[in-house]
Amino acid sequence: MDHEVERQLFHFLLGVAALLLLLQFGRGFMIALVFFITIIGTLLMNIRLRGGKIFFVQWFEKRLERPDAPLPGWGSACYAVGVLLLLTFLTNTNEIAASLVALGLADALSTVIGRKGKVKLPHNRNKTVEGAAVFFLSSLAGWYFIGPATLPLAFVATIAESLPILEDNLTIPIACVLFFLVV
Repeated sequence: MDHEVERQLFHFLLGVAALLLLLQFGRGFMIALVFFITIIGTLLMNIRLRGGKIFFVQWFEKRLERPDAPLPGWGSACYAVGVLLLLTFLTNTNEIAASLVALGLADALSTVIGRKGKVKLPHNRNKTVEGAAVFFLSSLAGWYFIGPATLPLAFVATIAESLPILEDNLTIPIACVLFFLVV
């Protein structure tokens, strides 16, 4: 399997798991779980930065980290922090769930499809119109949780995902939080 497709499959499965855990156990449980995972991940990153070798961490890095990542576990750390942002600043479970659809599912699908796209976005030559369209359309699955508010949320999240600033695992949750705080 292609390295990026494997990464995005993991991204997708993580999003589905987060969504299911949120719906089953609630926001409080998820805050504690993601906080715990973030602490453990930070400790493991520290060990790796100091030259430590942990088999499963090295396997994880090799299989699921981008080769150009600034730090070991960078993408995963940003994902965990992004989820923690959603859980911290949003209190409505349905709003969190719709945001997780954008972060976990739409982002993964847009990367897989967008890589094969031909039409580059004018403001970010690393992204494609096809990928942005897939992101928007797959974000609409959030309709199940928030109804018609999904349309503007999907639009805002699509713009945030396409920006050439920060990591999209951070820009998407930040955009979703700001969207729900404003509307």
